Amino acid sequence: MSRALYSGLAGTRANQDRLDVIGNNLANVNTSAYKKIRAQAAGRPAVNLTPDTPATTTSRMGVAETATSIIFSAAAPQSTGDPLHFSIQDDALFRVTDVDGAPAFTRLGALSADGGGNITLGGGRLLDPPVTLAPGMTLPAVDQSGVISALNTEGVRETIGQITMVRFVNPQGLELMGSGLYKESVNSGELTEGTPGSPGFAGVITGALEGSNVEITDEFANMIIAQRAYQANAQTIKTEDQLLQTLVNLR
Repeated sequence: MSRALYSGLAGTRANQDRLDVIGNNLANVNTSAYKKIRAQAAGRPAVNLTPDTPATTTSRMGVAETATSIIFSAAAPQSTGDPLHFSIQDDALFRVTDVDGAPAFTRLGALSADGGGNITLGGGRLLDPPVTLAPGMTLPAVDQSGVISALNTEGVRETIGQITMVRFVNPQGLELMGSGLYKESVNSGELTEGTPGSPGFAGVITGALEGSNVEITDEFANMIIAQRAYQANAQTIKTEDQLLQTLVNLR
């Protein structure tokens, strides 16, 4: 394959990946606690060096495979009025246990009480450590320090648990699990634990959920740039095809 064709093909593929990411961000602009994804290409592809590779060869033509990273910047809180809802105001996450028993982390503070009195995230995911209402307890709520309390049978508000926050050295290294959940990986690095409002951790805003950190204007601007780049690379392929056609028709 000619270098121009290879470069054009790699460019269209890279910009298609970028458009896919932008479309996903825009689809989740109203998803609570959604963190936008950034697509980035790492220059030209590396050469797989072999004993026959010329010493002057430094790189193939085209674009390297597109990588993605998660942007964990905090977004504005959106009021819900639910006493078990809270919005995280820094780049921390809190612990939950997924439905399969595996540990997971999330920023979506949409807690609720199930029929068994367990304080859960959507889909029946338990907090880690778990928090459960004692028989007869009502009106559970969370405060700015992440303390969960409820009214006991005597009408007195009693503490029943504490939300544990964590921060990773490299949160972009977390693995995306879906449903607002993330999984620790070798790339996410060491984690630091704390509670909302403790040293190194911001307090939470109660009665609200964090919005999406997707900026529509930025995404549309990036979409136009990616679309124009895609068109330019497609034109490169078309032009090279015309040149090859001319060579084929030479007599």
